[in-house]
Amino acid sequence: MTGPGVVVISHPEDCRIVLSTHRFAKNRFYQAFALVEDNIYTTQSPELASLRRRQLRHTFSQAYLEQMESVIFECGIASLMRRWDRLIEYSADGTQFTVQYEAEFARLAIDVIVALGYGQSLDTLGTSHAQVARWVHDYNVLSMINLILPVACTQWPFTLVIGSLLQSKREFVASVAAAAATRREQLKHLKQRPTDILQALLDGEDPESKAKMTANQVVAENIAIIVASTDIVAQTLTWTLCYLMLYPEAYRQATDEVRRMFPRQRTISYAQARAKLPYTEACVYETMRIRAATGVFLPRVVPKGGATFRGHFLPEGTELGVNVAGANHHLGTWTNPRRFVPERFIGNESLKQNIFTFSLGARVCPGKNLALMEILPTIANILKSYDFTLPSNALFTPDRLDGRGNPVVMPRSHRFTSVGPAYPDRDCQIIVSKAADSMI
Repeated sequence: MTGPGVVVISHPEDCRIVLSTHRFAKNRFYQAFALVEDNIYTTQSPELASLRRRQLRHTFSQAYLEQMESVIFECGIASLMRRWDRLIEYSADGTQFTVQYEAEFARLAIDVIVALGYGQSLDTLGTSHAQVARWVHDYNVLSMINLILPVACTQWPFTLVIGSLLQSKREFVASVAAAAATRREQLKHLKQRPTDILQALLDGEDPESKAKMTANQVVAENIAIIVASTDIVAQTLTWTLCYLMLYPEAYRQATDEVRRMFPRQRTISYAQARAKLPYTEACVYETMRIRAATGVFLPRVVPKGGATFRGHFLPEGTELGVNVAGANHHLGTWTNPRRFVPERFIGNESLKQNIFTFSLGARVCPGKNLALMEILPTIANILKSYDFTLPSNALFTPDRLDGRGNPVVMPRSHRFTSVGPAYPDRDCQIIVSKAADSMI
């Protein structure tokens, strides 16, 4: 128990039962994030959830994502690599530089989602990375306030106290609405429709009722995608590099695999990475298991008639917390779950279905495929082109072990709906140098 009427479950079978159906409705926690309008991430209504999934059925399909891959790549890993190449070139000795990698990955995630959600790059949009990051952060803070004290968002004098947050939200909403309005105007003159998330939202239609989303619903869904995508992609990339640094053998194997399979190729696509880099992909999946960026409780409500878990009957209305981290570390599924072991996925593709990081079944995260299309090529390409070493003053190294003999991992912090490093400026410093093969 975590409180009156609240039960947390972590057994994978129980979690699968809850997440595989709409019978276990989301609780009011999600409604707090519906600051514009109810959307696919916040709704407690199975009917609305199903409608949105039908309207957005093509948005995150592999076929549509492949059409967006050039934008994802150019605004993501290609932009990051150009920036790192410049930092190396202008460093003191021209060979290496030290960088805070969580901030770098957050910048990458923002670049990509702005290009897809706004249909413009940050340069043409006239908005900075810091501005978008602030909008996302403030939106999350305001949602938490809305959860704890809903009147604070609508009634004076509370609105006076949180005035800066409310203004930030208005700016965020206005910017997304303006992007949609601009696109509608452009469509009058374009011969070919653009391929991005913004266009998919504008075009989204229920094949059954032919219903399309209203202008406000488009804004609500777009903001939900932007907020969710930014943190999850950035934190998954951050934890992946963190674990590779703590497990040198895994880092060596992944690096050797990438450079062996693509010895002279400048860039690696998502399809190429999936086809030829099983160990590198296993490192990403092991990261999503051992330190899920979405590793918070997924609150649900027991439906009418109650439900039984592990022999314990829970009456209807009981609030459930689906413990993602608990399921991802359950001893019934995972051997030595606290140790980073990518090898567990080699030759065992079905094991990936036991990772609850992006939920599953009827409740699987719609943006899962988009996140993977950003994460896997980024890891593959930076391992291909750069060498990484920890600074001499790093607090968390492969030699600092816990009582089980595993490397101690930097402390984490729950950030609204994601899990990231507690002290990134201290713990996410890394030395980047150019890989010899990449200079050929």
